[in-house]
Amino acid sequence: MPTVPLALEHFRRGGIVLLLDDVGKGHLIVASELAAVTEVALMKSAGIGDFFLGLTTSQLDRLVRNAHLPICQEISVREGGVLDHKGTLEAAVDLARLSGLQPQALLRALQPQDTPAFAERYSLPAVTIQALTLYRRTIEAELDLVAVADLPTAHSVHPFRAFSFRSHFDGVEHLALVSPGEIAGDPLVRIHSECLTGDALGSLRCDCGPQLHESMRRLSASPGGILVYLRGHEGRGIGLANKMRAYALQDKGLDTVDANRALGLPEDARDFGHAAQILRALGHNRVRLLTNNPEKTASLQRYQITVTQVEPLITSPNPFNEHYLDTKARKFGHSLPLNFGKR
Repeated sequence: MPTVPLALEHFRRGGIVLLLDDVGKGHLIVASELAAVTEVALMKSAGIGDFFLGLTTSQLDRLVRNAHLPICQEISVREGGVLDHKGTLEAAVDLARLSGLQPQALLRALQPQDTPAFAERYSLPAVTIQALTLYRRTIEAELDLVAVADLPTAHSVHPFRAFSFRSHFDGVEHLALVSPGEIAGDPLVRIHSECLTGDALGSLRCDCGPQLHESMRRLSASPGGILVYLRGHEGRGIGLANKMRAYALQDKGLDTVDANRALGLPEDARDFGHAAQILRALGHNRVRLLTNNPEKTASLQRYQITVTQVEPLITSPNPFNEHYLDTKARKFGHSLPLNFGKR
């Protein structure tokens, strides 16, 4: 499944993704709103047959105007994407939507050739319709509320109310902690990704543990504040073992982004669809978000949760995580001071 997050990273930057259909035939796809001269030229030289512009019926009156787009056939696809029909155009539009772009995509079939060699030559991420379907089923799976209980903590005089959720699709369990009291306006919300090393073991290589504790302190002081704790997000979604592999490369001088890339892993494989489902289950579609990460805001809004305000969550750096925090700011756009170690 990491192939899908890799493809989404590339796609949202305007890159071409190589989509393989159920019989292994390749198709070149690019976001119609971001298609540039270089990408269209490659599709012209390496592709075969007509260009197609896939879009949902609801988008027919909102076509992206891009002077670089070639003459193409406009084809409306099913609103449910690959979950309704495992077609190449449905997959193309799903890639655009999951990337946070307009649900419109340009597609052209690839000429018959050695597809893996072509992808490697042009550094194109390849993804199958089957993998995309599995990814959507995972992130969009319905959640069951399975238990509710009080949870006393060292961060609050009064217990948090703990709500336990379980995914229909893969059984992954998530937790939401709600502070007591009546909400005045939109609730303050922290979406926290699971980090065993930082949250439980006190690792100094990241800021996850301090962020968790500080957010719980601030949420306890905000009536109705919500901590959404998402499981399965270890190492920005690459898993615990892969995170250790990335740490080993970081010990040799790579930053977090370059280490993941060297392992053939996405920079950030997380999706926050389950967080949006949890917030709606708790009765909220408007929130104030406690985060430094602009992608969390963008992701919630893609899932129709309105973020009315963003509040920063900055903790003190230490000698082991200064470079990590700088990388967050420089390469992920987190709202953090730059050059911690030079202050």
